[in-house]
Parts: sequence; C-alpha cells; structure tokens
Amino acid sequence: MRKSRPRVAIATCAGYEDLKADDRLLCEALEARGAEARSVVWNEEGPSWEGFDLCLVRSTWDYHEEHQAFLAWTRRVAGATTLHNPADLIAWNSEKTYLRELGTAGVPTVPTVWVECGSEGDIEEVLSREGWEEAVIKPVVDLGAKNLHRVRTGDGSARQALATVLARHDAIVQPFLPSLEEHGESSLIYIDGAFSHAVRKRPAEGDFRVQSIWGGTVERAEPDAEQVEVAAAALAFLERPPLYARVDLVADLDGNPAVIELELIEPNLYLVTHPAAAEALAEAALLRVDIHPDRDVLQ
Repeated sequence: MRKSRPRVAIATCAGYEDLKADDRLLCEALEARGAEARSVVWNEEGPSWEGFDLCLVRSTWDYHEEHQAFLAWTRRVAGATTLHNPADLIAWNSEKTYLRELGTAGVPTVPTVWVECGSEGDIEEVLSREGWEEAVIKPVVDLGAKNLHRVRTGDGSARQALATVLARHDAIVQPFLPSLEEHGESSLIYIDGAFSHAVRKRPAEGDFRVQSIWGGTVERAEPDAEQVEVAAAALAFLERPPLYARVDLVADLDGNPAVIELELIEPNLYLVTHPAAAEALAEAALLRVDIHPDRDVLQ
C-alpha cells in the first residue's frame, strides 16, 4: 500500500477565473506541505468526494443561485469526507437571518427590518417609521450585492424593489449608510479563530458597493480597537472557532462599527494582500485532515 499524502479539494465555481488568486495561493501552500490539492467545481459531475481527505469551500460564488442544491451538496460532501467550514455552519450562515441572532445576542449589527414572502405591510410605512429616507433592500439569500436595491422614500422605488426581491426570497431592509460611499467597509479575517489581517474595501466613484465586480478596490488596513471588539463579539457567538471567517464592518448611522456580514461560507480572504495568511490557512487546514490510505488517488 502506498503512503498517502493528504488529498485536498478546493471547492470553487465555474466563473470568476480572474478573481481566484487566493485559491492559487492556498493550493501552493498546501502542496508545499506535502498535500495533493486541486480546485474542483462544486456542482460539476464527476468528482468522487470520498477520494479526498478534506474539502475546503473557498470560491463557490454562485451558491446563492442554487441555494438548496448547494446545501444538499455540503451535506453530501460532509458525509464523504471532512468539510470546512462544516455543513451546519454553512447552512446557518447562508441566510442573513443569522444577523438577527447576532443582534439579539448584543453584537452591534446594521439595523434591519425583516420582510417575509407574502407579507402585506406597506414598505413606505416601514421606512417612515424607521426614519430612513434612503434604504437598501436585498434578499435574505444573496451574494456580492447582486440583487441589492438602493431606494428612496416617496418615489415608488421601494415598493418596486421589495416586490422584485420578494419574488425571489424573503427580504431584509436596512438604512442606506453614507459611510459606505465615504469610507467603504472594513473586513477582518480570522484563521482558526485567530486574527490574521484586515483590509478596507472601497467602492468605485459614484457607487456604494465595495465588491470588485462593481469596481471596488481593496487595500491592507489596520483595524482600530472598537472594530476588533465588535468582530470578536461576532465570532464569540459561534460554538467553536471556524477554520476561516471574515467579519465585514461598516460605520452605522451614529458612526460606530457594526457587523454588516459575518462571512463563513466562501469569503474572499484577501490572501494576496497578506500571503502569510495562505500559509497559516494551509497549516490549520491540514491539522484537520483525517487521512485514509485506502482511498483512490485524485480522479
């Protein structure tokens, strides 16, 4: 019987080829440590997940389009090999309702109104009650601000946007935060529960969406004490430290840091801004591998 090397699948999607530098860095770091690593498109036919010792969910950036199929895939893979982050954590994090749980637990989050499909309330009344002249409406399941709508009270845009979102999923309504245009978002990255590095994401001129697909830019940053405290509170809510996590923070309407997203499924960890993080992630991942010497080689 041959001596096995850890076999690691880096789960990805079919698109975004120019944005997967993180995956390449991670693959190199794993192979430098004796692992066999390769990227595998999560929903393609063919991969035998039993043939891997570990599957890392990294750039599955289309999962929101096949939400239930993706969750079923995580359970299937978790039954065949070790999956990180775990399937139950992914399921919890895949709907933005987790923000309600964080807020209830005292973690500072962006104020949110939750609207379920079939609700008959008037969105204009909601915005008036909350005192929000501008708001953002988005699905409870979404990624990369792809189905997000920025609306104003009184011009009909809120009703139309809410109807569009509710046709897809339950919705969340949040105040538009001017700080997004002015300062963007801060992202704090954690590996195995330990703070690794941080970046600031800024929108393109004239936009407020910070994602690169909308022209946003990223730069290394140092978080302040308040941001670190809020991010730590968000992670402390979890039962155990995940292998990887990204906490996205914005300045709320009062200028205080608040969680806008806790990313535990497929976050860009911006390893290219801090290559040592790829090494740390590879080290931590391989510590979680259960090697099976009788498994077939990578297909």
